[in-house]
Amino acid sequence: MITAKTDIYCVVGNPVSHSKSPLIHNYIFNKLGIDAVYVAFEVKNLETFFSFVRDVGIKGVSITIPHKVDALKFVDKVEEFALKIGAINTVKNINGVLEGYNTDIEGIIKSFESSGIDSLEGKTAMIIGNGGVARSCVWAFVKMRIRSIIVVGRNYSKVLQFVNEVKPNFEFIDGGEFREIDKFFDKVDVIANCTPLGMYPNVDEMPIDSEYLLSKHIVFDTIYTPSETKFLKLSREVGAKVVYGLDMFVYQALAQEKIWFGNEEIFSMKDEIINLLNQIR
Repeated sequence: MITAKTDIYCVVGNPVSHSKSPLIHNYIFNKLGIDAVYVAFEVKNLETFFSFVRDVGIKGVSITIPHKVDALKFVDKVEEFALKIGAINTVKNINGVLEGYNTDIEGIIKSFESSGIDSLEGKTAMIIGNGGVARSCVWAFVKMRIRSIIVVGRNYSKVLQFVNEVKPNFEFIDGGEFREIDKFFDKVDVIANCTPLGMYPNVDEMPIDSEYLLSKHIVFDTIYTPSETKFLKLSREVGAKVVYGLDMFVYQALAQEKIWFGNEEIFSMKDEIINLLNQIR
């Protein structure tokens, strides 16, 4: 029952109607007996929104596309790694002081571990895209001891800007033009889709042609609707090892709960949450 004492948490994005975050967090609140509610806000103006967060006393915010980079401007403190990434996906409100975090990194690492991949040592990755989730992917791979990274995208000037921002902290990163993408596939071990291509309802879209997929590849898709994208399905069919965006999504949400409530055991609910999401598809 919602009362005047019920705490409010939310997800902010544009669009946000597709988000499964309210389902996950409200399920957890109910299961653990937390007097809180989690709602979705479709927002274009972040400055107005974060003033609202302070005024109303919203306790925590999940940030999704396209606001992960711009949200940095509106928080008071940012954890060190999120500052390096240049993107946040989580805010904790402590008496009007907004703290920014990035749980996508932990979500990515744990999703790879779920697929039996604990390290990327000695490997080269190709990241397709240059938005907030691509930034998180870079640093997750760095933490997993990747040897080198190639970033490709359709807007080459934005790719170069992205690479130049990362290079001071990780020198083994370069940019590539999308029209020359075919020359990279023999060189890379890991392919990560950090674009919306293939997301519901455009489920037939692919970030790259399937002819480039090889059995030696580890293929990661950050999209979680559908749970197995066409990109992952075709990768699996050629014998590549696949890592699911749904796992990443659930793990990053559980990491948000850990930040908000300090619950270190929350990750034990991962399979339960996956089953919940699969039931409502």
